[in-house]
Amino acid sequence: MKKVVIATLVLLSSLLLTVNAQDSVQMRHYLKDLCSPAMHGRGYAYNGDAIAANYIRTQLKRIGLAPFVYPDYYERYGFNVHAMEGPVSATLNGDTLRPWEDFAFAPHTRSANDEFTLLPIEPETLADPRALKEFCNKNTRHLDKSLLYVDLSQCEDKKTVDKVNEMCHFMHVWNGQYEFPGLVIGVKEIPVWSFSYAKSRCDYIIAYVKAGLVKKRNSKIQLLCTNEYIFHETQNVCAFIPGSAVPDSFIIITAHYDHLGQMGEDVMFPGCHDNASGTATALDLAQYFKDHPLRYSTLFVFFSGEEAGLMGSFFFVRDSILDFSKIKFVLNLDLLCGGNDGITVVNAKADNTKDFYNELVKMNEKKHKLKEVRARDNANNSDHAPFVMKGLPAVFVYTMGGRTGGYHAPSDTPENAGLEHYHRIVSLLIKGMEKVCGGM
Repeated sequence: MKKVVIATLVLLSSLLLTVNAQDSVQMRHYLKDLCSPAMHGRGYAYNGDAIAANYIRTQLKRIGLAPFVYPDYYERYGFNVHAMEGPVSATLNGDTLRPWEDFAFAPHTRSANDEFTLLPIEPETLADPRALKEFCNKNTRHLDKSLLYVDLSQCEDKKTVDKVNEMCHFMHVWNGQYEFPGLVIGVKEIPVWSFSYAKSRCDYIIAYVKAGLVKKRNSKIQLLCTNEYIFHETQNVCAFIPGSAVPDSFIIITAHYDHLGQMGEDVMFPGCHDNASGTATALDLAQYFKDHPLRYSTLFVFFSGEEAGLMGSFFFVRDSILDFSKIKFVLNLDLLCGGNDGITVVNAKADNTKDFYNELVKMNEKKHKLKEVRARDNANNSDHAPFVMKGLPAVFVYTMGGRTGGYHAPSDTPENAGLEHYHRIVSLLIKGMEKVCGGM
């Protein structure tokens, strides 16, 4: 009898390992597809986000989810943004620089195709509008063919560095005020990319170069890039599973599928951790809840435009035909690779979300699934934010620790992402949803 019990336990363990392995294989499959070169970084260049949206729609149809409101699954909208396509290059004193390794253009730079002299300027001068004006007046003869070069790699005054970085981010504010065509910022490491500031076109070139490469005065730099300021038409992807008992009320599961796209034709940002991981997890949950529906209808919304400032989620909430009194809970998934140190639940302490968080903690302590389930006060840093502003019960879940690739960098790939805790994270979230929102 003892041998039979042991054999049975071994068999059950093998089956559980097989299920977990299959889950990981499916997750890896989604990540590989979403981060592939064919998706162009799921950004605005080369319509990468549209390619990704079609992929998500295809998966939702395969799983068997119905379109929500829009027959083609797409809620369409648009916004202004920069899209950098075509070749990018930089040559410094005759030496070809490597894109991203040695140099990068800011995502909101204007297009460039010319050679310039680097005109050195102190960080403190650039950070002070009056001093900058005086500097320009003294160097009027050289400005039209010069890029101001500021070396931040040696600046130890954090306030000055912050002022210069802020100026670079909001250079469109200075349009027409200064005659120089742009800036080159010397840095120790190329800074992370972010969304392209899109309130208006920027008329200045903004590039980053590793400061150690600029070794002499009167350096010559030749820059090439095409960065178009466009109105970008995009879409949220919406599908749902009817509830088993109360189909006119909704649980919403969200993830943003967009990322930073490409810096020209040579540098792609795959965005595995941010946020192919959340997108793939939402697709996995769609499969699970299709087979095990909740008592309320489950609405899946895959947002575009998150990297440009939560554009998709704000549009969805503002233009939604949903009766907000019928929304029972919102679970937003973003940054879900790794997880060695557990997960954080943002907005976990609110009166209308604490029950969900407390259930996660209780179940985690009972089953010892994750190292920690941490609570964090609300922060408007992902697509849960527009729902919270409407007073709805919404949380944002992300992982802590482990391998996650590089943040907003070309290294954020599936190969650099850890999924060792993926099954435990997803099973905990499922149990939490079923406990609070009601299973079959």
